[in-house]
Order: sequence, then structure tokens, then C-alpha cells
Amino acid sequence: MESLRGMVSFVQTASSGSFVAAAEVLGVSSVAVSRNVARLELQLGVRLFARTTRHLALTVEGAALLAQCEGPLAQLGQAFERSRAAADAPAGRVRVTAVSPFVRAYLMPQLAAFHARYPRVELDIDLSDQVTDLVAERWDVGIRVGPLRDAGFVARPLGPLTLVLCAAPSFLAAPHRPHTVPELAAGHALVMKLNDTESILPWWLSDPTGARGSTQGMQQLPVTGPLRCNDFLALCEACCAGVGVAQLPLVVALPALRAGRLKVVAHEQAPQGLHLFVHYPSRHLPARVRALVDFVIEIAQAHPDLAVDPLQFAAPLGRGSGQGPRQGSLNPAPLALAPAPQPAAPAAPPKPRVRAAAAEVAADPPAPPTRRSTKAPAAKGLVQEPIPGPAKPRP
Repeated sequence: MESLRGMVSFVQTASSGSFVAAAEVLGVSSVAVSRNVARLELQLGVRLFARTTRHLALTVEGAALLAQCEGPLAQLGQAFERSRAAADAPAGRVRVTAVSPFVRAYLMPQLAAFHARYPRVELDIDLSDQVTDLVAERWDVGIRVGPLRDAGFVARPLGPLTLVLCAAPSFLAAPHRPHTVPELAAGHALVMKLNDTESILPWWLSDPTGARGSTQGMQQLPVTGPLRCNDFLALCEACCAGVGVAQLPLVVALPALRAGRLKVVAHEQAPQGLHLFVHYPSRHLPARVRALVDFVIEIAQAHPDLAVDPLQFAAPLGRGSGQGPRQGSLNPAPLALAPAPQPAAPAAPPKPRVRAAAAEVAADPPAPPTRRSTKAPAAKGLVQEPIPGPAKPRP
């Protein structure tokens, strides 16, 4: 770096004719220019300028070095200017790795608007639901669920990611279908498989109690079923056909939900707190990358589907609910992972008949009291004998 600084000072001094003039062009002091040239002469072991108090002239060695340095330094300056222009005007290729539901539902429909705004930007998009190393694989931008754990990356939120358990009305109307989420997960699940691997995604369910090894209010439920696929749209179509139950991003299931081809089940167990983020490795972005990041955030904040409440598409899953929810009902019967028997409510004690008694009193007032006779009634057919009183004293 010192040699490059000395070269720049040397070439500019030779072109300007003095250290003072060169310093004005380079934006430094004349003393700094003189010291840079002196260090370069020391490194090369030759004198580049013949100096007097009033005159500065190139030596033979200096003229030879100038002829070799002017071309490369001019090319270096041009490269610098091109880089500066690229930072101001978006142009070039942007490599993006992203989860497929967001790109298909939100970004692809807006690509025409993006290219109309930035015609010189070329997008290279890889759809993958796996976490990738942005730096090692030279990605400019990543769109993923949740923030990255690497503190060196910038993560900006795009919006909530809502996962819903979905089933077709024909599946819900089947007479012998399962009635709990664990029963559905054990043999009736449409399983999402990660790209190029045998790993499968479990069902994420809410667990506000924090039990069963849950993380951040969520738990994972292992799933098995008749179908494994690495594409959410394909799972959605299989779900609409009544093959089984799938946990889908709401953005994928929303068209089928609105058309009545799918229903949301066990909505009270939907995981909460999942969000989509756009990641990039540095705050200092080229204009081409900044253009895409700002555009993605813009369309995510303005899209109404990110605020849709899936409860309006809910259907009960409990027994006897094969006909679906009644018209206008938004509160299907709740479903627990491990439903506990509810204790019978204690019988209420009998209420005193205060009002009845009061009514009887008001309808039949009591008779006035009568004076009791001290004489005992005589039995019929018998003569009543007088009761002897106390003996009188004799005089």
C-alpha cells in the first residue's frame, strides 16, 4: 500500500511539475507528497527527481519509471470510476437464494415492475427451503424464515409466516377419518421433504405451556403419511384431492382456501411468532443489491395477503363434525394434543322456596288468634267430674 501511495504521488508530481501542484490535485499536503516520493526512492534505491530550490526535474531512472507506471495507474483510475458509477446506478447481476412460497406468491408477480424500474439489473434466483451459507456460496441476498444467528449479517423483517393445517372437505366428511392432530400426523400427513436430502419437515404446533421440549412456545410433531414431496404447491394439490392433511404456508394454501377446496383445521394450534426476513452480509450494499432489497421490502409491506386471518377458513376436527362448521361460525370446537377428561360439575344445591312460601302467605293470610279455654273438653257420653281445688285453712 505504501508503494502504491508513493507511485501515485510520483506520477502526479511528474505530471504537475511540483509537489505543491500535485498536493492540490491529490487533496493532501505538499509535505505528504514529498515524503511519499522519498519513501518510494528509498525502496527502489534510485533518485527519481533532481531537486533544486526552484526547479524539479525527472532523472533518467525517473523517466523510465514514469513510462511504465502511467498506463497501469490510468487503468486503475478508470476501474475506480466504474465502481463508483456502479454504486450510484443499479446495474449487474444479483444472486438470490429464497424460500419458494414467498418468491412464487409475491416476487414473481411483481418482476415486470422491478425490471421496468431497474432495467439493467439481472436476477439469478435459487429456490431452496434449506439454510445456505450466503458468503461461502456467494449469494448477495437470502430470503429465509427467522433471523440468522450470524451477527455479521443484516436481517430485515418482511412479515409474518403463517403455517396452517389444511384438509379437503371430502377428507373431513369421511366417516372413519382421524379426529385428533396426533392421529392425523401418524399416517395421514402429506410430508414436506427438503431438496436433495431425505430430511423431512415435522409439523410445527403451538405449545404455550413450554412442555414436551418445545422451543419458544412451539413444538415439533413427527409426521408420516402416504406422500413425500419437496414442493409445497404439489402438496397443496394432493391435499385438495383428499389424500391427507398438510401443513402449508398460508400464502400457498390461500387460493384453495378462498375457493373452498381446503379448510383450516386445528387452527388454535397454529405456531405463532414465525417471520420472513431478507438477509444480506453487509450494510454497505452495491446499488444493484440495494435496489432488490428495497423492492422486496416494499412489496411485502404493501401486500394484503400477509394480514389475512386463517380463522375465517376454519373447520372443526372433532367427532361428529364431518359436515363442517355451521354457516357463519368462526369458532370451531377446540382440539388439544392430549385432551384431558373434564370433571363433572357438582350438582347445585336445591334452592329454598322463598318465593313460593311468600306467595302462599300473600294468598291465604293467617286467621286472628283466639283465646284458649283452660277446660279440657268432655268426652262424649261421660260426666266430667269437678277438679278439686286447694284445701282452705280452718279457723
